[in-house]
Amino acid sequence: MECGTQSFPRLQKFLVKGCSILTIIIYLIIAALLVATAIVGAFEALKLLAVAIANPSQATLTAVLQSILLIIVIATLIDMVRSYVRVGRVLVRPILIAGVTTMVRRLLVADLEFLDIIGITIVILGLTIAMIYLGREDRTVTEFLRKGGSAEEHKEENKN
Repeated sequence: MECGTQSFPRLQKFLVKGCSILTIIIYLIIAALLVATAIVGAFEALKLLAVAIANPSQATLTAVLQSILLIIVIATLIDMVRSYVRVGRVLVRPILIAGVTTMVRRLLVADLEFLDIIGITIVILGLTIAMIYLGREDRTVTEFLRKGGSAEEHKEENKN
């Protein structure tokens, strides 16, 4: 009976470590796909820019702007994946930045009615407030990592 209780923590540690490694591998695959998407998006933005230079109109400039903002969203998602792999958890701030950028993109390039504009503005304001208040912990994690600390050291520091 004693043997079973001693082997369970080992099995539990093995399963937790295995799941963590699997999750990191999945996030790395997602990061590779996002990087590939950002590269394709950058080439598409360059093509659209060439069209806008040849034929400057509001429609072509809007297409370029929409493409650039999409690349910013993708870059923010890549940053989110990078922070997960590095820290071991998803940080809130990159998600909120992607949300604000997406809403600004929608506000700038979509043909919206007045109520839609008010609604999107309220969402942008809410995301910005959330970024200010909920992003504080993310900033401390980011500052800790910039100083050269590891994710394990940060977890230990938070336990104390």
